Amino acid sequence: MNENILLSMVAELNKQLSDKTLGEIEFKARFTDLQSQVAQLAQEVESYRSVLESDKDLKELFEEIKNKNEVTN
Repeated sequence: MNENILLSMVAELNKQLSDKTLGEIEFKARFTDLQSQVAQLAQEVESYRSVLESDKDLKELFEEIKNKNEVTN
């Protein structure tokens, strides 16, 4: 095989591998960030649930407003 063709093939392979690797790295970074956000939101929701469970009147008021919003939406 011609040396120029071989060098061109190696350069193209290197470029494609770099692009693929960068894409995977970006995907993993975004995935990790989203996992962190989901964990933070889950913790926040659990905090709200805990507050609602600790106060019966507050929970009833919350349910009443939630039901009103569901009807109007």
